[in-house]
Amino acid sequence: MFRWRKAFIVARREYLVRVRTKAFWISTLAVPVVLLAFSLGPAFLMARATGTYHVGVLTADQELFHRMERALADRRGQEGSSRIVVTVARLAPAAERNGQREELKKAVLEKRFAAVVVLPEALPSGAEEAKVEYLSTNLSALQLIVTVERAVAQAIREKRLAEAGVAPEVARIALAGVDLLPVKVRQGGEESRESVASTFAVGYVLVFVIFFTAVMYGMIVMRGVIEEKSSRIVEVIVANLSPRELMFGKIFGVGLVGLTQYALWLMLAANAMGFFASSGVAGAAGVLTNPALMLSFLVFFVLGYFLYGSLYAALGAAFNSEEEAQQVQNVAGWVMAMPFLFMVPIMNNPDSTVSVVVSLIPFFAPMLFFLRMVLQFPPTWQILLCFALLISTTALVVRLGAAVYRVGILSYGARPTVKQLWQWARGKS
Repeated sequence: MFRWRKAFIVARREYLVRVRTKAFWISTLAVPVVLLAFSLGPAFLMARATGTYHVGVLTADQELFHRMERALADRRGQEGSSRIVVTVARLAPAAERNGQREELKKAVLEKRFAAVVVLPEALPSGAEEAKVEYLSTNLSALQLIVTVERAVAQAIREKRLAEAGVAPEVARIALAGVDLLPVKVRQGGEESRESVASTFAVGYVLVFVIFFTAVMYGMIVMRGVIEEKSSRIVEVIVANLSPRELMFGKIFGVGLVGLTQYALWLMLAANAMGFFASSGVAGAAGVLTNPALMLSFLVFFVLGYFLYGSLYAALGAAFNSEEEAQQVQNVAGWVMAMPFLFMVPIMNNPDSTVSVVVSLIPFFAPMLFFLRMVLQFPPTWQILLCFALLISTTALVVRLGAAVYRVGILSYGARPTVKQLWQWARGKS
């Protein structure tokens, strides 16, 4: 007979031992800082990156070159444009093109130019695209490449319009840019203006938090089981309570530690709402203040933790040391990390067949289905089906894990085979 009082005693001990450590409070403060730094940091730094780049432009067309110069100058004067400064120098084509190309590559390698743009000798007629080469040692300088590309494109369009007899005033109107303002439409017709980048970032961070904490606390359970088993303390413990009571107590206790961290993180997020709103990260604020999403966030963590925690507890009970469990643990870790392969397709189209199917797989659902909820709330039937599949799978895994734990916790000697693990899961010792 399962005695909840015994399990709660174990859970209380596991909880208090861990929340009283310095490591708990350090990780509570450090994890959100590190996640924000890795998710928002690169975009933040790129948006504020500065620098001056000297670019050579190989062309015999002085008019086209001057149009490119004006386009770069106009771009520097625009509000919200890139903070980098691009200066250009015209390079006249030589009779010996191959020899000149080698000289240009040498100039790039010697850093005399950040890049060299090779414009076509003559612009193509009709609607054919102009082929422009960009020579550089660094093709990952995205801001520089985009700035140069836009300036060249504007210069070519202006010249084509001029050659077609279009007045400069009309050409200026025709080439005026478009500022696309993303507005998210929610159920009931509610509108909210959000940054695409901020919605992506907060979705990625929350999904990673679910994965990281579920796996991390599952490993804590496994290591605790292995430590007690290897030191033979477990033989004394199971004299006063059953292996199932011990396993559930450990899982509940460590899970409460995770929920405590989540509560503290949500409090920090609530205090950071003003910062998100003032920084233009409206997508993050919209997600973190949505009660349905935050409740789902907690539920997915609890179910994901019990799903993974039961597996890790069974692994800990089946092996005699962490080294023995390492190989199987690595395989389990790679399987649990597979949802990250589907994040980009889901972000591109949350309602596609692939997105729906993979997000309903119970081992992937805590990450992928929650990501779909952040991007675009799924239909009610999909939410109900997801939770039904996840709860039933979690219950089955917990039951199988408890069966392995019951036999394995007192088994010593040779490493168990897959066949033996399956027999233990079926209740055969």
